[in-house]
Amino acid sequence: MPVLFLSLAALIFFILVIAALGVAHFAERKEERRLFLRIPGKPFTVISIAQAFEEDSAILWDTQIPALRLVATGGSRGVCSSKMRELFVSSSGEYPELYEGVRFEQWVQFLEDAELVAVVSDERLAITPQGLAFLKYRITPKPIAA
Repeated sequence: MPVLFLSLAALIFFILVIAALGVAHFAERKEERRLFLRIPGKPFTVISIAQAFEEDSAILWDTQIPALRLVATGGSRGVCSSKMRELFVSSSGEYPELYEGVRFEQWVQFLEDAELVAVVSDERLAITPQGLAFLKYRITPKPIAA
């Protein structure tokens, strides 16, 4: 009798594993189809603007401050993308491990996705209100707790 229960449990477990594999296969096919057809989906972001206000991950955002300062100097007109490209080249030389494999266009897209800058025209970038708030928070010295 115990062998019968053990065999029945093994059969049920086998069926559950096959069902789980089927669901995983279906989900993978659906994702492959979405990628093949270039159906827009929510992009995966490694770091979000909310993390810029957290002390643990804020250091990653410190590399963006010079770029945001430069864009802020242009006001609502923005700055020429050639100036931003020069800054990108110098920053990528200063922080090669953070910029490895990143092109200028990807970097600008990252700042746009984080809603820190906006493209005003093909050749100009302007800072957003969120970008100004970010600069104000990151640059203003924090009060020392007593």
